[in-house]
Amino acid sequence: MWKPPVNFITIHYAYIILFGILGIVILLPYGNLAAIDAYFMGVSASTESGLNTIDLKDLHTYQQFFLYITPMMTNLGFVNIGVIVVRLRWFRKRFKDVAKGHGSLKAKSEGTTTSSAQFPSAAEDEKAQSIEPSVTPDATAGNVTTVNDSTAPPASRISFAPDPFREDRKRVPAHNEGNDEDAIDDHSDDEDTIKPVAAESSRAGRRRKSDTLAMSRVISVERTVSSAFVLGRTTSGNLERTVTSEPPDLASLSREELGGIEYRALKTLLKLTAGYYFGLHLFGVICMVGWIHTADAKYQDYLASIKQDKTWWAFYTAQTMVDNLGLTLTPDSMISFRDATWPMLVFSFLAYAGNTFYPVFLRLVVWISYKLSKNGSARQETHRFLLDHPRRCYTLLFPSTTTWALATILFILNFIDILLIIVLDLNNPEVNVLPMGPRILAAIFQAASSRHTGTASFNLANVNPAVQFSLLVMMYISIYPIAISIRMSNAYEERALGIYEADETLDEGRGRKTYLINLMRNQLSFDLWYVFLGTFCVCIAESDRIMSREDYAFSVFSVFFEIVSAYGNVGLSLGHPSNLTSLAGHFTTFSKLVICLTMIRGRHRGLPYALDRAVTLPVDRLADQDLEGGEKESVREKRDLRSVGKKMRKAWTR
Repeated sequence: MWKPPVNFITIHYAYIILFGILGIVILLPYGNLAAIDAYFMGVSASTESGLNTIDLKDLHTYQQFFLYITPMMTNLGFVNIGVIVVRLRWFRKRFKDVAKGHGSLKAKSEGTTTSSAQFPSAAEDEKAQSIEPSVTPDATAGNVTTVNDSTAPPASRISFAPDPFREDRKRVPAHNEGNDEDAIDDHSDDEDTIKPVAAESSRAGRRRKSDTLAMSRVISVERTVSSAFVLGRTTSGNLERTVTSEPPDLASLSREELGGIEYRALKTLLKLTAGYYFGLHLFGVICMVGWIHTADAKYQDYLASIKQDKTWWAFYTAQTMVDNLGLTLTPDSMISFRDATWPMLVFSFLAYAGNTFYPVFLRLVVWISYKLSKNGSARQETHRFLLDHPRRCYTLLFPSTTTWALATILFILNFIDILLIIVLDLNNPEVNVLPMGPRILAAIFQAASSRHTGTASFNLANVNPAVQFSLLVMMYISIYPIAISIRMSNAYEERALGIYEADETLDEGRGRKTYLINLMRNQLSFDLWYVFLGTFCVCIAESDRIMSREDYAFSVFSVFFEIVSAYGNVGLSLGHPSNLTSLAGHFTTFSKLVICLTMIRGRHRGLPYALDRAVTLPVDRLADQDLEGGEKESVREKRDLRSVGKKMRKAWTR
């Protein structure tokens, strides 16, 4: 029986689909809407699409609350907070495994030798060598030479020699009568070559299988602490790890000491992202509750006329802007508030900060926190790590160059959108009814909404057709700046990050510009299949109304606009003159199902197919694997592992 792979994209699909089904379970029992509409609203809320087949003001309060809490729990920011929590949990599970394994090893190794990651000075090393017996490979004959000092205590010594890749060698005299010398490499490439030494035995010159296993387990425990949670590759230079009779008490170490800076960075990032996400909601609520209770009477009277509590309106509207949902309790979206300066400013900021500029503002928060930290403190070090290695900890936190590029692209796109709205509708009563100041603010709000929010400050059915087309294009490419930034930072900043569907046409070796162009071209062509297929199906189902000359609101372009809005999870619609719902509210049941599938598929474009290093804890850095639909070792990792095996076999067979 076929089973879907258990990876990030599968779990995310299940999570979003579950909330869509909950729409039927929770919204339907009240009896004021059909089952297909209940499911449609559940899917629209869980994907933050914002298309509506019913008027929200006609829903019961508990139904509105479901549509309030659902987008908060399915928002990409909230999902990524959950991912950080999961990763921290895996860190802690790893700590328990390390402590448990160390305790078991310590109990079994009493009276035997265990290793400790100490790095003695040259004088200490000579002293250690003078009192400890050594077993070293003979440099000339390749045999194992056992040397015992009659005055030395019964102890053993394990020498972790660096890898033999550099030509420069250091000659250290062995403590035997002939003063033979052994070549010891100065350099290590994160794997240690194990040189056997004698344990106390009647067969001093012969190794036992139990000795090999004991030393292997010791190395495993040490590497768990020193390598599994340390970034990059460690180099030891001329340092030599000596063995003491007492292993380090790993169980007594704190989580921060075991996990190192990456663990501290994750804990810090959890606080920052959670504070940022819920802080935006709180900021929006404070701004809107204070404003609506002191606003001009016409705004309060309007809310009273549609029987909506003004405080609840402030809470819901703040949420819909932060989560980029697009659903509003007012049937005309934000058209009634477009001449109000404060809401337009606050809502535009929340729309940008909640989605479009989220990576930019999040890095800004990390940078400000870094600047406010005390120089040389652990807190400053942690924030510096987040700034230098953002993709190791969070998928939507980018390096400085990528973040600046993303901010520039988004600014240009939004500026073009604002300019087109103002210039192309200079003589359009729908737009020029506003004075220039409020008109610019309304245009900024509309440009922000076309990126992902889906609210409207103008009746889009009455604006210039060129503006309608520009909005359609902006909705289609809304995800691309962030998605491309993820892929580019994944490919060029830290190659171990981001597991996406393989595409043989993308050749990173041909350069950044070529790679970017190919990536955009492939993404555009890939998305077109779903958009065209959805449009084709809806055109078939709604052919009679499209061909009818009486219902002019139905056209191929309006259907295409609705499909693109659903696929981009935006929520803009040309609507229908008979009511103030989306055009999808007048579709047949089949067409509504097509829209639902389109929204679900669009919600997952740009997401990784599997959890990458930005969101998972690798079990062992030595056996590091990249996941792509399943576990797949990279060429470099295979080469490194083979190299380790060869060096260990050479050391033991000398």
